[in-house]
Amino acid sequence: MDIKIVTDSSCDLPEELVEKCGIDVVSLHVTFENNETFTERVTISPEQFWERMAGSRELPKTSRPTPEAFADTFRKALANYASVIYIGLSSSLSGTFESAQLAAKSVPGDIHLIDSLSGSLGLGILAIKAHEFIHSGINVQAVVNKVINYRDGMTTLFTMDSLENLIKGGRVGRLPGFIGTVLSIRPIGKAGDRGQIDVLEKVRGRGKSLQRIVQLVGEMGSNLKEKIVGISHVNCLKEALNLKKSIEENFQPGKVIISKVGSTMGTYAGTGGIIVSF
Repeated sequence: MDIKIVTDSSCDLPEELVEKCGIDVVSLHVTFENNETFTERVTISPEQFWERMAGSRELPKTSRPTPEAFADTFRKALANYASVIYIGLSSSLSGTFESAQLAAKSVPGDIHLIDSLSGSLGLGILAIKAHEFIHSGINVQAVVNKVINYRDGMTTLFTMDSLENLIKGGRVGRLPGFIGTVLSIRPIGKAGDRGQIDVLEKVRGRGKSLQRIVQLVGEMGSNLKEKIVGISHVNCLKEALNLKKSIEENFQPGKVIISKVGSTMGTYAGTGGIIVSF
């Protein structure tokens, strides 16, 4: 096809799907308290990040790709494809999308930018859907329109096992309606309509929060039998698999993807964080 899909490393897509769909990925970076900086999913794997984060006293710091990194990727893609569609991490969560915008202005060619209004597999699913739409034979603007329509019908939820990383990162104040740091509280959050972080509910206990996520998938999802459900996790595969089983048994979605959360989204989700997109 003559359209290239580009995304960024916050998409948390399994590598086999990135390769299968021919998606180019521009990486964000993470810096630890000793000033060691790594490139997400290039020089540090999700598992390595989890281990380093667990042993750090301070929250790691993430940084967006430079406009030059995006420009280089766009130029290389346009050397072989007529058009590029970049689908990126929510502009409400990171300056990554801004870097892509600056790059697009400097690179001649047909470049289309889509703000996912999400992250992790909320973004990754859109990249997969774009690949599917391209292979249906439609033109680039029709692909962009279909991705935006799919995005606007998506929901991304999250829960976490600890508030420690949100507190360290100063994100608690950005969660409207959140009060207190009681250890038994497990907030259930949602990517808002502008890509910001909103809290839907505050549930006591890990088990209840995961049960509630399943219920919310049923309450908030539409046409799930035709949708992809993405479940990404920070070092809690067993619970992610249990969620997958419950969602499949209750709602029979078209496909369920499980993946590991990398350093960008994992910095704030923390160990035990789970993100569900549908």
